[in-house]
Amino acid sequence: MSKTPVMILNGEFVSEQDAAVSPVNRGMMYGDGCFETLRFYAGKLLGWNQHFDRMKAGLHYLGMEANFDPQELKRSIIRLAQENHLLGKEAIIRIQCWRSGGRGYNPASTQSNWMVQISEISPRYEPMELVVANTRCIPNEALQRQYKLTNGLNYIKAAQEASARNADDALMLTMDKKVSETTSANIFWVKGDAVFTPSEECDLLPGVTRSIVTEVCKNLGISLQEGSFPIKDVLEAESIFCTNSLIEIRDVVSIDEREFDLDHPITIKIRAGFEAYKAEHLE
Repeated sequence: MSKTPVMILNGEFVSEQDAAVSPVNRGMMYGDGCFETLRFYAGKLLGWNQHFDRMKAGLHYLGMEANFDPQELKRSIIRLAQENHLLGKEAIIRIQCWRSGGRGYNPASTQSNWMVQISEISPRYEPMELVVANTRCIPNEALQRQYKLTNGLNYIKAAQEASARNADDALMLTMDKKVSETTSANIFWVKGDAVFTPSEECDLLPGVTRSIVTEVCKNLGISLQEGSFPIKDVLEAESIFCTNSLIEIRDVVSIDEREFDLDHPITIKIRAGFEAYKAEHLE
């Protein structure tokens, strides 16, 4: 019988089957919390400070506090990988925070609970098929988009649309029909000698890997244009790829059955630049 996975719950290492969380919790009832997901590279992390700082900023936005130190938490993640026999492998790390307290939209507490889980990751991600979702992104004016907030119902609805149409993910638009992001990744496309991507004004989550790709393009002298683009601009692209901390850089083979080039020379150059960046910055 395989060993039950171990997780961290409020700083304590416990087996997942023994982890006890009250059913009366604000994370479950209201999605009152935030999280981070990142890739574990056989004992090392990429962009750890950016992930941690975004999580702390998300907690501040929600009016919550969590008592952990970035370096102490990082050491705990290494130990968690060891406890789960994943220290020498690549894996997924998820850090989840949710507010203490009970019912009611007006929270009475600023304290939070938190947990960390680790699981194996797919060794390789195939090129993905996208469809344009009818479900729109939540505007920044309604809910700040730069944090990974726990309530992701609009992403779930868009992902259901993609699944119903036999696609891997959904490309989402803003309320004024500008390209934003997929349910789980940022999007880039290549046309001519330039790379394009929606700006942060397009109601997207500005991912850590997105920022790395932006830096890689700058270092390689590749023109990168951020802005507000209609869907037709993406459909006229030569090549498209998506980014997040788990998939890194993943080609898009089609959007609504419109096909695109794979292994475009510029994408190959960016991917090589990303690998060089990773080799220098893994810690």
